Amino acid sequence: MHNEAHSLLSGAPSANHGLATSYFVHAVVLGISAAGSNLDEALLGKLVRRRLSRLERVLDAHGGTLVRPLPQGLLAAFDTAESAVLVACEMQRRCSVIPQILETQIGLKIGIYPAPTGQDQSAAENAAAQLAMLLGAGSIVASAKVVATLPEILREKTSVIAGENMGVAAHLIDWGAIPMRPAPAPAPRRKTSTRLILRHGKNIFRFDGKNPVITIGRDPGNDVVIEGLKASRQHCRIVHRLDHHVLVDLSMNGTFIKSGEAPEQTIRKSMVTLPNSGLISFGQSSQVDGTQVFVFEIG
Repeated sequence: MHNEAHSLLSGAPSANHGLATSYFVHAVVLGISAAGSNLDEALLGKLVRRRLSRLERVLDAHGGTLVRPLPQGLLAAFDTAESAVLVACEMQRRCSVIPQILETQIGLKIGIYPAPTGQDQSAAENAAAQLAMLLGAGSIVASAKVVATLPEILREKTSVIAGENMGVAAHLIDWGAIPMRPAPAPAPRRKTSTRLILRHGKNIFRFDGKNPVITIGRDPGNDVVIEGLKASRQHCRIVHRLDHHVLVDLSMNGTFIKSGEAPEQTIRKSMVTLPNSGLISFGQSSQVDGTQVFVFEIG
C-alpha cells in the first residue's frame, strides 16, 4: 500500500501536455430517514437546503467558480488542486457542525477531479461525481492526478483507497487533519439579475427571485399552468440559486429549449442552466407546435 501510494504521488506527472487545468469539486448533500420515521419530506428538504446554503457561502467566501448548481449540491471549478482541496475541507467542516435530527442522517460527499481547459469537460464532471459517491457521508475523495499536484504537507493527509473496478486511482483526504488556510481571493463576480420573465401570447409571468422554485405543468396548482397535450401534470421546475436559473425536467416527453442560433436542446429527466433568453416548449419541439411555446428572458 505504501509503495503504491508513493508511486502515484512521486514525480507529479502531467497528462495534459501543457494545457491549463482546472479542478472540479462535485459536492452533494444526501439525507436518509430511518424506516418508520415520521420526518416529512418538507422538513428533510429544509435540513438539506440548510447545508446547501453553507456550501454556497463557503464558495463565495473562499473563491472558485460555480460551474452549475445541482439539485442537492453544486459543481465548482478551481485554478489549483490546493484551492480545490482546501475549500472542500471547509465545506465539510461547515456542514459537519450542523446538529443531526433523530432518525435522520444528512451528510456531504465530495469528489475532486482535474479537467484540461479547452476540451470537452463532461468526462471530468462525471468522474468527479463518481468519486464523490465512492465512500460514505463526510468523505472527500480525489483522483491521484489531483493529489500528485498538491504540496507535500497536503499529500501527507491523503491515503490510497483500495478497491477493484474503480476505474481511477483514488485517494481519501483526511480533511479533519488539514487546518483551514486562506484560499486565493475570489475574482469579483459579475452581478446578474434574478428576474425571470415567461411570455405565452398575452400572458406574462414575472418572477423576481423571491421564489427559489417555480413549478410548471398542467396541474392547476403549478405556478405556471400549461395546456399542451403532451405536457405532464408536473412537467418541470425552474430553480433559482447562485444567480442562475436551472430547469429540471420531470416529464415523460421532455422539455425543449431553443436559444439564438444554437440547435434546440431536449431535456428529459435531467437539468440545464438556462441562457439569458430563448424559447421553451413542453412535451414536443417548438417546430412541431408553436402554439404552446413560451418565450423566456432573464435579466
